[in-house]
Amino acid sequence: MHQQEKNTRPKVLILGGGFGGLYAAQALRSAPVEVTLVDRRNFHLFQPLLYQVATGGLSPGDIASPLRAILKRSRNTQVLSAEIEDVDPKAQKVYLSDGELDYDYLIVATGASHHYFGHPEWEPLAPPLKTVEDALEIRRRIFLAFETAERERDPRRRRAWLNFVVVGGGPTGVELAGALAELAFGTLKGEFKHIDTCDVKIYLL
Repeated sequence: MHQQEKNTRPKVLILGGGFGGLYAAQALRSAPVEVTLVDRRNFHLFQPLLYQVATGGLSPGDIASPLRAILKRSRNTQVLSAEIEDVDPKAQKVYLSDGELDYDYLIVATGASHHYFGHPEWEPLAPPLKTVEDALEIRRRIFLAFETAERERDPRRRRAWLNFVVVGGGPTGVELAGALAELAFGTLKGEFKHIDTCDVKIYLL
């Protein structure tokens, strides 16, 4: 491809390297456009399996794939790892943490954000499950609960540490509750001498 021809092609800017952003980039692979995909991470996270990371079934690397490796056959596509700070639709510019990009067409695929129904104070008590960091924090809390219950001599307080509440009955919530049950009643059964698995309670709301 001649450089002059390349420079005259429309510029498509995709914000987000999740399922939507990747699908758009792959769909444009053969189109006469120049595609730039921007994400603050340089990898695609397979979010449906985050519950497995949260319960210790998988490591983060098992569900993360480099964006450049996924799109390496898309010759008209480049990947940039940067924080998106602002979008100016009138000027057709996107401002990044380290510069700016012009575009002819903009695809916003940054995903959904979680919310706490007007109660942000709930977040420290109930972490979301959207990122690797979220999954690792949930994993830390789960195993901390078991370790604390193992050392607790008061039966009532021990049982309190073994109450787990999953809020949300969608696919992620159901899978997380199921994996937590498998962990408590299968994987960890017998590993803690002072924990009776009958004391483990899992609530799906």
